[in-house]
Amino acid sequence: MNKITALKVVLATLVAVGIVVGFTDLYYAPHTLAAESTPDRPWWLSWLGWLLASLSSVLYIVVDYLTSRASTR
Repeated sequence: MNKITALKVVLATLVAVGIVVGFTDLYYAPHTLAAESTPDRPWWLSWLGWLLASLSSVLYIVVDYLTSRASTR
């Protein structure tokens, strides 16, 4: 496996992890605006899911574009 393929696999895995973290954030989200029975969740959980999914998917697209341009030359 070459380095580009390995990088694509890592980035695709990070997209999947970001999606799982995003769903975890939705699961622990408050049920109403002011409910005492809502589960505690870290404040950074939604940012982590968003960052993992968006950054890794953008990087995947960039790597795929650059490799397709390199293969046409």
